[in-house]
Amino acid sequence: MSKRNIVVTEASGQYIEDLPVEIVERKGIGHPDSLCDGIAERISVEYCRWCLENLGTLLHHNFDKVQLVAGEVEVGFGGGHMIRPIRIQIAGRGTPTYRGRKIPLDTIAIQAARQHIRETMRYLDPDRHMVIDSYVGRGAEELVHAVEQVTANDTSFGVSHWPRSGLERAVYETSRYINYQLIDQFPIGEDVKVMGARRGDEMVLTVALPFIATRVADMAEYLELKHAAQEAIQSFASQLDTRKVVVAVNTADDVDAGAVYLTLTGTSAEMGDDGAVGRGNRVNGLITPFRAASLEAACGKNPISHVGKVYNVLAMLVARDIVERVPTVREATVYILSQIGKPLDQPLIATAQVRPVSGNLTPSIQADVEAILDEHLSRVHQVRDRIISREFALF
Repeated sequence: MSKRNIVVTEASGQYIEDLPVEIVERKGIGHPDSLCDGIAERISVEYCRWCLENLGTLLHHNFDKVQLVAGEVEVGFGGGHMIRPIRIQIAGRGTPTYRGRKIPLDTIAIQAARQHIRETMRYLDPDRHMVIDSYVGRGAEELVHAVEQVTANDTSFGVSHWPRSGLERAVYETSRYINYQLIDQFPIGEDVKVMGARRGDEMVLTVALPFIATRVADMAEYLELKHAAQEAIQSFASQLDTRKVVVAVNTADDVDAGAVYLTLTGTSAEMGDDGAVGRGNRVNGLITPFRAASLEAACGKNPISHVGKVYNVLAMLVARDIVERVPTVREATVYILSQIGKPLDQPLIATAQVRPVSGNLTPSIQADVEAILDEHLSRVHQVRDRIISREFALF
């Protein structure tokens, strides 16, 4: 095996925590964009599982073109009803036949979409509130061949960093706290968004929090619930960092006009907010404009050979491993670039920019980081199995 093209350099520029301003965003699991990401990824996983169980092999696919068209509701305190359903349009490419056997692409896709909604949303019913259509087509022959050969089926790059900054951690953990814990205590939905801003040593978390109309009787109860939820979020977020954290919930509410964040289904997709794969969180679960990032829509792409997915996941795993295993490294950003048709473990270039805890980059640190990158590249194909087993979220 030839030596891999690995370059380790010292990070330049200010450390993220030393910047005077930082902005970070996370879209919760019920946001229309996150719903599209989740559906696309679930279709990929279920297609892989069907192929393994029925054919004994994995086949080419890219189901990363899922779009959500918002519905229409009439909603008010105490109730509401759906006027026009939410529409999910599934596009992308798969392999419809293999050695004479037909593969039920549309059935797999629609069932996977419904399954994701049922497992993710409490108040959104995929049968009553949604219409799901599949327009999956056949993949290009040259890309099918690329999957069979387990070589890169695109020329693209993956990038990620570790560790999270204090603001990144606050935004990420607060969003998950609301989606998975606070939702058990309050009548709220999953379409949460947390926008974090840090100026110096003060953080402001602006939270969009959908309340369920059928469980809120009037404006007085809404305001009481909103105040209690904001206090709970404030208490949680304040424990995440030593710096001052201020939480603001549903700042667009206009109480005098009676306009507050009420939903029937727990997501703004029910009226006026469309969604698409790749418009939300990156593979690391955040939107971080002050960091290096790839604009690839990883969800739904095949986990076998699509570097837009595999290399972004790999970069995240490598960056985390570098910081955890090399105590003299404070921060790492990893970039991996492919050439279409070339082996996944032999990228055109793989580079890590590292920031030492103190002093400059030494040959010893450089060698340790290079060894970790080389190790991960040598077992890049394990990423596929970890994605299919849903070991980690990709949005």
